[in-house]
Amino acid sequence: MKKYERHAQSQRKHGPLPVSSASKAPAPPPVSRPGWTGPGYVKKAARQPRAPSAPTALASTVQDHVLPIELQQRTLDIIRDTFPASHDFETLKPLLHQVNDALLQKDFETAFGKQEFMEGYAIRWSPSRALGYSNLLAQICEQRKDDAWVRQLIGDDLSTPAKALCFGGGAAEIMAFAALLRHFREGAAGKPAAASSIELDDMSNTPLDPTACTPPVNIHLVDAADWSLVASKLQAGLKTPPTLSKYASAVARASNASFLSTEAVEINFTRTDVFTLSLEDLRPMIGPDQAFITLLFTLNDLYTTSIPKTTAFLRRLTSVAPAGSLLLVVDSPEATSTAGIAKDGEEKKEYPMSWLLNKTLLPTREKGQGDEKESEPAWEKLMDDANRVYKKPEKGLWYPVSLENLRLQVQLFKRL
Repeated sequence: MKKYERHAQSQRKHGPLPVSSASKAPAPPPVSRPGWTGPGYVKKAARQPRAPSAPTALASTVQDHVLPIELQQRTLDIIRDTFPASHDFETLKPLLHQVNDALLQKDFETAFGKQEFMEGYAIRWSPSRALGYSNLLAQICEQRKDDAWVRQLIGDDLSTPAKALCFGGGAAEIMAFAALLRHFREGAAGKPAAASSIELDDMSNTPLDPTACTPPVNIHLVDAADWSLVASKLQAGLKTPPTLSKYASAVARASNASFLSTEAVEINFTRTDVFTLSLEDLRPMIGPDQAFITLLFTLNDLYTTSIPKTTAFLRRLTSVAPAGSLLLVVDSPEATSTAGIAKDGEEKKEYPMSWLLNKTLLPTREKGQGDEKESEPAWEKLMDDANRVYKKPEKGLWYPVSLENLRLQVQLFKRL
């Protein structure tokens, strides 16, 4: 064998592959798909690009800050000063974790079963909701100035006291309505000690100050948990001047006054299961005159417990609510319920809270002996916002616990 003779099994390093080797490689894929071109062939139309699917996220409405920043800060100050545990948030964290875990599991008996748990909830979660609720309520009042209840609140109609009935209400509702009253009613704010004496008429011994005769706003909370102690503490905080530093100036001491006057507001609490409330129970709660009724982050929890019982409760509420009453429902935008409605052998369906509410309060088609007829409406829907966002102010507010933005669905009804 010569010196540079290549063996049959040796591998080439350079140059083109022999034809015999190339024939062993797999054939390259076709550039285009083979098609039928014989008789009857119809050329397919060019594929059109697929249109983008519509976004599933709901467009959001940003809640306006109707109340001044100074008033919102005073609202936070009342909560902070009423519950001293807020000053040491690090110590409070383990308790808040227990409350939060119970809330995530819908275990409300545990979450609100202890007084310290309820005060912890008021410190941590109520401030953000109070600010969001108060600005929403203020916007409603500005848009509904001619409604009887709004005129009672702001003091244009002094013949009847304004009443707010809050099902599932707690600290957030108290502070929201208190801020609303302070914003709209002239004379609702407390007066400094130096100016608190009321000049009396010499003949009748009656006060000359017209604001002293203004009927108070009545806030009535109804809940299965006992919020009575929290409510009484907040009521005292609203009517007591804040404690000043010993280094406070004479001007600060002379102008120091409570958030509300002692005559401006009355707060009542009833502990009960709303499902057990009869017509006879509800009628005195609402009273004979127009009321502002709220279900704030409450209705979907009721639906989750029982759709039939919640529907029956809303119908009883409709029966006793005087004409002109307002009903405000606020919940999370994704609020749905899967409880109760299912046929034998079928999986339970998921129903949006808003659909269940509209089905109960708004007119529907009823089948009669003849053609279908429309039932008489009991409520008129004034506001229907599926995704409202309350954003905390970027500047101007201070609170020892972090404040949060809120995403809400808002529905407002008026009793016809």
